[in-house]
Amino acid sequence: MLLNLAFPALAVILFWVYNSATPGKMVLKLRIVDAKRHAPASTGQLVLRYSAYYLSLLPLGLGIVWVALDKRKQGWHDKLAGTLVIKDH
Repeated sequence: MLLNLAFPALAVILFWVYNSATPGKMVLKLRIVDAKRHAPASTGQLVLRYSAYYLSLLPLGLGIVWVALDKRKQGWHDKLAGTLVIKDH
């Protein structure tokens, strides 16, 4: 069970740390940045962002759906971590 939880978390966080995106975001030319500075997010922010996905999913996925409702297109996980997904030019 630990391997099923720890390996995916480690893989996603490492992609975020080194590429500011997972492969899917890279294909779409999106990247995760600090919401205030638009600079690369810190490792702490990225770990918090991953952890906050679980909170975003709890109330019927409302925290993920929130992206469609928010003017900055931030899900609850982004708001909690202080991150933003932007289009890479």
